[in-house]
Amino acid sequence: MNNTLKIFFICLMLISPIIAGGGGDSNKELDPVYEAISHVADSMDIKKVGNNYEAGAMHALYPFFDFHNSSIAKKYGIDFSITKHVFLLLLVAFITVTSIIFLVQRYIASHTKVPGKPMNFIEMIVVYIRENVLKNFIGEKYYREWAPLIYTLFFFILVGNFLGLIPIFDFLGFINYFGSKLVSIDYHNTFLYPLTHGGNTVTANINLNFALATITFFAFTIAGMKKYGPIGHWKNFAPPGLAWPLYFIVVPIEILGMLLRPLTLTLRLAGNMMGGHLALIIFTGLVMQIAQSYNSVLMGLVGASLFSVPLSICIIFLEILVGFLQAYVFALLTAVFIGMAVNVHH
Repeated sequence: MNNTLKIFFICLMLISPIIAGGGGDSNKELDPVYEAISHVADSMDIKKVGNNYEAGAMHALYPFFDFHNSSIAKKYGIDFSITKHVFLLLLVAFITVTSIIFLVQRYIASHTKVPGKPMNFIEMIVVYIRENVLKNFIGEKYYREWAPLIYTLFFFILVGNFLGLIPIFDFLGFINYFGSKLVSIDYHNTFLYPLTHGGNTVTANINLNFALATITFFAFTIAGMKKYGPIGHWKNFAPPGLAWPLYFIVVPIEILGMLLRPLTLTLRLAGNMMGGHLALIIFTGLVMQIAQSYNSVLMGLVGASLFSVPLSICIIFLEILVGFLQAYVFALLTAVFIGMAVNVHH
């Protein structure tokens, strides 16, 4: 029974993005590019204009979270509307904080003081990052004051990456589509419809990733200023002992390299998380493409069993690995940049 439920859940994860995105119109051929873009877009209307795809207006998670036309948005250009990625951002923060607090409180309250498997897993990660990342790159003297930031970035990104593998909004679209069929109403007119497009992976949002990278930028800048002073930190971009004409080459390169660090962190995380989901949605889209091409549900099932499902399962396991590695790489590079700022002469 348990294995049957697992198989059903996996199949539901694979087909719900397609049903949510474009399965409502049986007379319209499936457009895998449209489905892929809609899957990762944050509450936007995606429209095909000629051979191009354009993102339309941004919508809130639900109408009562829509502040696009508020006086603050119009006057100051600050929009506090809660889109799907904003909602997922808050959800990731809530899950991260409450999970760690729950596990720590449970460990403290236990009489045996023997950590369980979840606590052992977290402890293993914490110890590994401390011994192999923080101490190695920041140093014994300074790593303690920056450890909370590194751990927070790692676990926040990790939970965001893994949460993106759960088709929350796509599952609502799945329910919306088949539920509307049962009661014979247009699935576009249900209260669930606004929740069924886009916004599935918060760490694929380049704006969020740039915000996290900006935190890293200020972290290593503050670390350097704290040790060498506001002036001394910037003087480190001009290493001593060079012939003076070389400073016109070395200093701009050093400054440009520093400014590009947040950009590389942003694009690496967004590209990896978006790429996996695009591949997953395209592979699952093969099911409906085959069914439409042969005008046969049976051929769709054959295509699913031979191609889509095996490939999609491989992508899911690969995404789990990539999600963990990207969280680690982001935390690792943050520690490296801070270490470079406080250990200039090493």
